[in-house]
Amino acid sequence: MLLAMVLFGLMATFSKDVLANGGITGPQLVAFRICGAAILFWLGSIIVPQQRVERRDLLKIVGASFFGFVMAQGGYIVGLSLTSPINATIELTTMPIFTLILSSIILNERITPRRALGIALGFTGAVLLITRTTSGASGHPTDFRGDILILISQVGYAFYLTYFSGVIRKYDAFTFNKWTFTFASIMIMPFVAPHIAQIDWPAMSARTATEIIYIVAAATFFTFLLVVWAQRRLMPTTVSSYNYVQPFVAVVASVAMGLAVFQWMHAVAAALIFTGVWLVINSKSSKS
Repeated sequence: MLLAMVLFGLMATFSKDVLANGGITGPQLVAFRICGAAILFWLGSIIVPQQRVERRDLLKIVGASFFGFVMAQGGYIVGLSLTSPINATIELTTMPIFTLILSSIILNERITPRRALGIALGFTGAVLLITRTTSGASGHPTDFRGDILILISQVGYAFYLTYFSGVIRKYDAFTFNKWTFTFASIMIMPFVAPHIAQIDWPAMSARTATEIIYIVAAATFFTFLLVVWAQRRLMPTTVSSYNYVQPFVAVVASVAMGLAVFQWMHAVAAALIFTGVWLVINSKSSKS
């Protein structure tokens, strides 16, 4: 999960650059990410042992496709195209809170004081980290519709982690991902097909193409292999707590690229984030 969140954290910067400077729209990037990952998972499944999906689980997998990929991933990218990276990253920190609430309702996972403290510390550190970052990205225009879309996407992903945790744990990463991304591709195709037809392929720069390849191959295909592998071994609240690592990665990347200035408050925020994650990981619940 830590490696997956590092790759996810870098994706936000690349995605915003593609959307702002690469001539690619939100629906087009959604199509690249979801359909591209589906193709990679089908190719990868050729070289791994095959696992048959039971017919009774197909409806659950379709539901997981909608909430975990169409609603969560698609909503995030389209929302990012309408708001600033800072707003988007702040709103990502709400997902562990939604997961904590839904886990207690759906999975009867007890919210221990230690786990609640960990979530609170991580949230505080993430917000502190983002608000103290001096970044050129702060000049991006924002649209409240983008903020709402990203919040909705976080609710969708929290529901995906909790309600569908049983079917996620049942199948291996290649089998589960190839079917969920396939169903998600079918769902979005009526909406993104007209946008795909409008892509000016000859005008696409090498930088934009490279960033899209990273988003599809590293930040989607590889990370979802890691995430599903982790989901089969960790509770949903623990999985979601790693979401707080993304702002830390985003700030480190911005500093490395000369887009932000490191401040002592960044170290304090990072300590809060990793302390919060550690508390959640090491806390006991009725289901862990």
